[in-house]
Amino acid sequence: MHITFVHRGRENLGIEYLSAILKKSGHKVSLIYDHGLFSTEDNLFCNSALEKLFSQKKEILKKIKKLNPDIVGFSVYSGTYKWCCEMAKEIKENYKIPIVFGGIHPTLVPDVCLNNDFIDYVIVGEAEYAILEFANGVQVEKIKNLCYKKDGNVIKNELRPLVDIDKLLYPDKQIFEKDVNIRDDYMLMASRGCIFNCTYCCESFMNELYKKFYRRRSIESIISELVYMKMRYNFKEVMFYDSLFFTDKNWLKELMYIYKKKVNTPFRCFGKTDFVSDELAEILKDGGCYCIEFGLQTMNENIRKNILGRVESNEKMKIAFEICDKYQLRYDIDHMFGLPNESEEDHIIGAEFYSQLKSLNRVKCFNLTCFPNLKISDCLSNKEKRDAEQGISCDFFHIMSIKDTKLKESAEIFKKIYKIIPIIPKKGLNLVLKYRKAFKFIPSFIIIFLQLFVAIKGKDKRFWIYFKYYPLRIKRVLFK
Repeated sequence: MHITFVHRGRENLGIEYLSAILKKSGHKVSLIYDHGLFSTEDNLFCNSALEKLFSQKKEILKKIKKLNPDIVGFSVYSGTYKWCCEMAKEIKENYKIPIVFGGIHPTLVPDVCLNNDFIDYVIVGEAEYAILEFANGVQVEKIKNLCYKKDGNVIKNELRPLVDIDKLLYPDKQIFEKDVNIRDDYMLMASRGCIFNCTYCCESFMNELYKKFYRRRSIESIISELVYMKMRYNFKEVMFYDSLFFTDKNWLKELMYIYKKKVNTPFRCFGKTDFVSDELAEILKDGGCYCIEFGLQTMNENIRKNILGRVESNEKMKIAFEICDKYQLRYDIDHMFGLPNESEEDHIIGAEFYSQLKSLNRVKCFNLTCFPNLKISDCLSNKEKRDAEQGISCDFFHIMSIKDTKLKESAEIFKKIYKIIPIIPKKGLNLVLKYRKAFKFIPSFIIIFLQLFVAIKGKDKRFWIYFKYYPLRIKRVLFK
């Protein structure tokens, strides 16, 4: 059987694992990839006019016709749900091919997805063995994790036990080779899931669905993949894409010892400030870590604890960053805007805190995305909940349910300030904050230009990896 995945955005490890197990069983697998240039999936530059100019929808339909697959699959995030639906509808109308949706958004709301006539099947949770059985022709009634329509009703088959992630094949990187320079940046996961249950994070839903979703791969499994793939790609850096990379100091110490001996490649990872200590920082630094991404989200401790479900204190965060500074471990910070009950004063406190950090690489700014069926969605109105189910983002730029344009305007101003804060002199911050309203009139391309200086100052490898892709991707779109 021939399975074609249609995907927009970044390299997708989920698709790579599905492709590996399908190919191993003799199935043909192909990928139609849309980089999502200048869309909301773009890591650096988002522009709706340019997004439309570089749209790949017509090309995708042409490729579907040429490939003539037996199944078309989509790995769907809430942020890409609308786009996936648009493409699935076009494919169904033109070619009548069975369409399968998997990924986190269909897992959150399988019924909503199956209400669309152009979606035939949904796979909930882990999809490796469900997609394999489907491709092998197993009766749909017997395929665990599969949801489908029968006589106008949505049928949800029972969940299968969690996958033993040590027994999975290596992800099929070949499927993305043409479009992603794997030599620049090898992405892998040393674990699945997260031990925490933040109210806004999909990992909390997976913990509820499976009761306990978090699993860590064995050190042997991780190292064997990296050694094999390094021989194949000779990659220059590694990205551990785990929700949290370091939760067990002893496990990390053993992994880093072997990693340094057998892989010896700079890497970055995601972390939580509560776990940072002198000993842990020394282990990471000695193992080759050059940058950690921390999710702070807000400097308002009350919002962080009572709305986001995160218990880290500002003081603990400060100590963690001082330790990273001491060991010259650079760090990125994820910061959310549009949180319930936030104020402009919270943004000012954040700017003052971030300006004091010595090894800050960059502040990555996001608006809160409310995924459906998560605890954070309790804050939404019924209409907003329905919007979230359809992949339509909502925000909390309001006071007592009344939308406040000033809060939204303030957030847009502080996003610009945060993005360039590593190059704002400490003595100049008060001046910037005093005249912050002037940032409203600074064009986005100026901020992007200044971010280049931020990247130079921080020797930000990831920024340059993203940046260098643009000429290649634009060329591929224009000269198909």
